[in-house]
Amino acid sequence: MFYFTVLVMITSILSWSLFPNKTMADEQLADGTYTIQYTVLHAENDSASMANDYWEKPATITVANGQMKAQMTINHSSWVTEFKVTNNGGFQDVTVISADEAADKRVVEFPISSLSTPLESKIHVTVEDIDYDHDYTIRLSFDLDSLQTVSLAESASNETEVTTDNTTSTNGETSNNTESGSTENPETSDNHVIMWGALMLAALTVLAFTRFNKASSSTN
Repeated sequence: MFYFTVLVMITSILSWSLFPNKTMADEQLADGTYTIQYTVLHAENDSASMANDYWEKPATITVANGQMKAQMTINHSSWVTEFKVTNNGGFQDVTVISADEAADKRVVEFPISSLSTPLESKIHVTVEDIDYDHDYTIRLSFDLDSLQTVSLAESASNETEVTTDNTTSTNGETSNNTESGSTENPETSDNHVIMWGALMLAALTVLAFTRFNKASSSTN
């Protein structure tokens, strides 16, 4: 029983260390602009909808005062006569930011609370040439691994900026004072997690061998 418990603890530590939870990624975004890949999925399953080809990638995510908005470009814009997204328990029309009638494209924007779960949406598609007129429910699924920073807001940039001041002391010697923001480098943070996981694994391994040796000695 003891060794089973140790094995469970080791497995849990490694899983937590090497595969950190990504559902918090959008909660940690600083104010700024980002890009992210996404897929337009069917309402009932995770296969790509036919509408996926009409939603261009990537999407642009803007964060201001902790509030996220997504911008997407739709081609064959004249076919997509309605586009609504989930918001506050209902569906609301997206906001049209710009439209290019010659290219048949438009850029839309809407608020989004999380990138971790697919966003349910409703669209209406009309193609007059073939007498096609249908409503669809789709889901917008974002790929957190593809999230890229385009720019950070000035306040966020100041928090992460490293400033070096060269000051001259009274005895003529020059000292360098380096100040860094409080925001921790994500890569360094990941390394710390893995390091602590490895140390705990080593400690548990030593403990297991010690208990095993004591048990072997008592039976001899």
